Amino acid sequence: MRNKAFDLSSYSFSVGEQILVDTNIWLYLFPPPGNPPHRFPNQYSQAFLKLVKAKAQPILDPMVLSEYLNRYARIEWEGQDKTRFPNFKSFRNSPYFQPIASSIGTFAKKIIGFCIIHSIPANQLDLAQALTDFLQGGVDFNDAILVDVCRKKNFKLMTNDGDFQYGGIEVITSNPRLLQACP
Repeated sequence: MRNKAFDLSSYSFSVGEQILVDTNIWLYLFPPPGNPPHRFPNQYSQAFLKLVKAKAQPILDPMVLSEYLNRYARIEWEGQDKTRFPNFKSFRNSPYFQPIASSIGTFAKKIIGFCIIHSIPANQLDLAQALTDFLQGGVDFNDAILVDVCRKKNFKLMTNDGDFQYGGIEVITSNPRLLQACP
């Protein structure tokens, strides 16, 4: 079943509405210095401010926070220190990682502070279906899990990831491909 996409630019958040915020949005709101510029950060920053002012509830999935932490660190490694450290783990274990880790920690604490962390036990997730979807191709396993969480908890998903076209959930986005595919 196709998702239903709402255009971020005209979306009105409501009091108590629960919005699971995807990793790519956190990377727009709290980007690593080495992150290439995008056209979306201002749009999502304004939307997040509207979300907070409307007293909607940003929701955090621990997997999203994990993806954020790892992607932030890898962007910094790829952008600055890949020549000095040919593999990521040697970079992460070096003293050069410490100031980056400090920034990541500061941003992660802000993200946690903004959000309610959802509580759905892993044994209630449809891991078998997520695995089946992944094995058929075209679906990221973590994305399939996020769709399952949104379905079970009736969350809307704020994302810019064009892969979120199926699953029967509601998404809030600026991604034109997603808006066209999921009217």
